Amino acid sequence: MKIVELVNKLEEIEKETDGKARDLCGKLIDDLIEYDMEMSKFMNKVNRDVMKGMEREEDSLIEYLINQGIQSGSIGEA
Repeated sequence: MKIVELVNKLEEIEKETDGKARDLCGKLIDDLIEYDMEMSKFMNKVNRDVMKGMEREEDSLIEYLINQGIQSGSIGEA
């Protein structure tokens, strides 16, 4: 389920509630939107970094990711 779908459902719930429950729904909606914006910004940066790392046209994404994983120690060289 996408965050926008969650927000839409929470907004429906928020309309039907009042008091503390409405406030909690509103806060959760705000938190989800903030998280989505942060993740979008992060993924844009990751995409830029990956493209910069692929210096030669013949480099494949899989090769690049494997090499980066080996260099960082995330994965072991087979």
